[in-house]
Amino acid sequence: MRNSTKLIAALQPAAPLDTATYLREGERIVSQFGPYFATSQRVLVVINRAAGTNVDELLYAHLESIDEVSVSDHRKMIIGAIMAIAGIILTFGWFLIFPLIAVIAGVILVFHGAVGQPAYYQLRGRNMEKQQLKRWQVQHYGAGSFVATIRTITGLEPDAPF
Repeated sequence: MRNSTKLIAALQPAAPLDTATYLREGERIVSQFGPYFATSQRVLVVINRAAGTNVDELLYAHLESIDEVSVSDHRKMIIGAIMAIAGIILTFGWFLIFPLIAVIAGVILVFHGAVGQPAYYQLRGRNMEKQQLKRWQVQHYGAGSFVATIRTITGLEPDAPF
């Protein structure tokens, strides 16, 4: 549940985009996901803060790839390791089936947590620095249509399955 507040914040609709301020002549919004806007010419991210509004752009001509990034679930791995260790310890005292089930389930949890789940889409532009890369991390949950729109406009192929 620790990521739920971040997820809820990411899924909140952004403030209405003032077309006269941020859009170029002849440009229109094609898709939106949270603070991200896919226009007919570029991708915009509009972040409203107390100090003001930050707007960053990524031109489609500079977009090199859209990668799906997976992150390991460390909480699941820790729980699995604790279950496996507790099962091994209990096996020495009791020769019951329950400790063996705990060991097997713990090992499965460790491997399942290590595989990782899709966390976000990383939009990579030409000559981007690390600070800029963080700004272009689009939450995975609910962004499929937004990313598909960008891929359709740019002609970028989805990542090949392994």
